[in-house]
Amino acid sequence: MIDRRAELGLWLGRLETILIERGVLNEDGEVVCDAGSRFPRDVEEALDGFIEDPVELVGLLKICRDAREGRPLSPAVLMAAHLMTKEILVALQEAMGAGR
Repeated sequence: MIDRRAELGLWLGRLETILIERGVLNEDGEVVCDAGSRFPRDVEEALDGFIEDPVELVGLLKICRDAREGRPLSPAVLMAAHLMTKEILVALQEAMGAGR
């Protein structure tokens, strides 16, 4: 059986690293964009269809961090965060690979 929390924790670490490298998160893991701001173009294109604005990103990161830290989450929320984080990570890695 898949340990979704453990896997999500690993993906979250990679996602945070990419977002820090792209200037979306600061070193403390906080989103540096305001609610009305836009993400860097390559990040915005990779997130298109998944995350529309910084507020949604903050929500996903909070759920992922809660999962990683063992806080209670409903199975549906855990599954949704697991699937969304995987898709976002793949999209960002593809975008970053294409941009190099």
